[in-house]
Amino acid sequence: MIANTSFRGITLAAVLAVGAACAGVKKTTTDVNPRMNRAPTCAAAIAVYNSRADVPYDYYELAWIEASGNSVWTTDNQLQQQIRNGAAKVGANAIIVNPVTQSKSGVKVLGEVIGTKSATQKATALAIYMPGDAARVRTACGN
Repeated sequence: MIANTSFRGITLAAVLAVGAACAGVKKTTTDVNPRMNRAPTCAAAIAVYNSRADVPYDYYELAWIEASGNSVWTTDNQLQQQIRNGAAKVGANAIIVNPVTQSKSGVKVLGEVIGTKSATQKATALAIYMPGDAARVRTACGN
């Protein structure tokens, strides 16, 4: 009985280790305005808008950013933080976000736990630069 319990504990630890190794967030950034080269900002300065209509200033589109991770080990906040970091890197001061999408199949989620990388969630956003909002960014980033 003790050996059986130990075996279960080792198996569970191995599954958790595999899951933890797959917990990373993958981010891709696609430049949509190569003629506009901006100095990096900081993630704290990235304003978030849910639609183009919500953006209060005229803006330039800089990059399309996509972050994905497995839905078992990755939170929405981790995806959003990666998008903010990517937007800051291209010199944006805001993003227009799309809702996070994820596969919800129980079989896929179970597959992700055992390491088959079949359950994913994805967040996408358009990184933008609003010249009219530059003062807020300087304050937020400290420069």
